[in-house]
Amino acid sequence: MKKLILSTIFLIISVNCYSQNKSKTNSLLNKGLSKSENGNIKDILIDSKEDFIKNSLDVLLKDIQKINNELEDNLSKNIEDLIKENKEYLNQLENEYKSKLKEEHAKISDLKKAVDDILKIKDLELKIVDQKINEINKNLKNLSSDEFIKRFKKDLKKQLEEFKESTIESFEEKLSIKIDTTSNEKK
Repeated sequence: MKKLILSTIFLIISVNCYSQNKSKTNSLLNKGLSKSENGNIKDILIDSKEDFIKNSLDVLLKDIQKINNELEDNLSKNIEDLIKENKEYLNQLENEYKSKLKEEHAKISDLKKAVDDILKIKDLELKIVDQKINEINKNLKNLSSDEFIKRFKKDLKKQLEEFKESTIESFEEKLSIKIDTTSNEKK
């Protein structure tokens, strides 16, 4: 739109200057004809054309400079806006990255704690297994000794005796009778 207006103004100025120069040339031409000097007419016509061209070029250069300044201003403003938008976007991405990084760090810390707990439990279990192995080895040594066998027989006999008595008593109570076990023991 601005270019159209500027072009229209330029054309109006050019036409106006041309018509003024044409009227000047006509009057100059008339003067020159009256003097009947061909060399002077050519000089007058060349001077007026050069003035017209210079004026037109000056106006055109001013318009071009004005448009150039507007374009530079618009371009710099657009670049600043883009930089601002990109900076905001980069800040947003950085914040998202930092928050995700914190979340991942927290997850890794939790996993590390869980692994440490599992390793502690494993160490405790290994200690318990070592203790059980030591107990089994100790019991194996005891099993092979005569003293352990005697003690085991004695404990077993005692447990059988207690079981026998408790079973007989419970049987006698239920049936309301008394059983003599001494005769069986002598045989």
